[in-house]
Amino acid sequence: MKNILPLIVVVLGLCQCSPTPHDITSGYVPNRTALDYAYECEAVLGKLPEFKYEDAIEIPMTKNGVPITQESSNPNDCDHPFAFNAPCDSGNRMGRYSGINADGSENEDVVFITFFRGPGLGVIGTKISTGETCFFEIDDFDVANTPIPQPSDANYNNVWGSPSQLAVEINCVNCHMASAILHSPAVDQITMPDDPTQLLLPLTGFEPYVVIGQEWGQPKTTSFPDNQCVSCHRPQCTTHFQNYPLDELVMPPPFLDATSFDHSQITDADRQAIRDWCATLQLPNLGGGDDDDNDGGD
Repeated sequence: MKNILPLIVVVLGLCQCSPTPHDITSGYVPNRTALDYAYECEAVLGKLPEFKYEDAIEIPMTKNGVPITQESSNPNDCDHPFAFNAPCDSGNRMGRYSGINADGSENEDVVFITFFRGPGLGVIGTKISTGETCFFEIDDFDVANTPIPQPSDANYNNVWGSPSQLAVEINCVNCHMASAILHSPAVDQITMPDDPTQLLLPLTGFEPYVVIGQEWGQPKTTSFPDNQCVSCHRPQCTTHFQNYPLDELVMPPPFLDATSFDHSQITDADRQAIRDWCATLQLPNLGGGDDDDNDGGD
């Protein structure tokens, strides 16, 4: 099997949320470069794949099954909205790569998800068994027509964001709080090319989750409230998922329609318990906003 799967997938990519600094562990080395971070991630995830725009597949954006090209802020204007910002945004592309072992063979325990949006690229690399995760981002680069730098290329630091930029300015963990991989109707349209019964975006959510790198504040791992909401959803203490009917909760995949879930039996008390629990975490900037992001993947 090839190391690079025919791409089609998701979420994800990185999201640009609240520019709030995180706690830094002792021994932190300031001003590390994107290349420093790439080497740290490779020590856990293996060699970074060669990410390519042409490997990724455009995420369908339709209304009543008819392709649309006009961006809309109303999730009802498309059949399968994204999670963040403009829910009905056409032209985004997603890709998936398997991890690479030292001998060049495929490592199915590691997956890299790419999300191309305009001149930007967001990448999530995660080791499924341990939840160890790295976030990577390019903000402004001709990703469609120019080779995307690898760690061996001289221009890597000039193109990829540094770990402090991703951790503090972009603050990926503010959106990817509950899981590295987040699902939305848009990305869950895509299945594995060699097995249509399986989503291309990995089904994760309740596994361990930790972000690699001293610059990052870690996802919260304290016990969740004991109510019926968390039987299906892991709490996601942010309202940046403004296109979802349950903004504080990660939706369970496959998530194909934003309005088809019946939550009539979920009481206001259960919802408030989630919000109260989120408040105890004292996380900054939990409110919604119009921050730009490179999500797709949700």
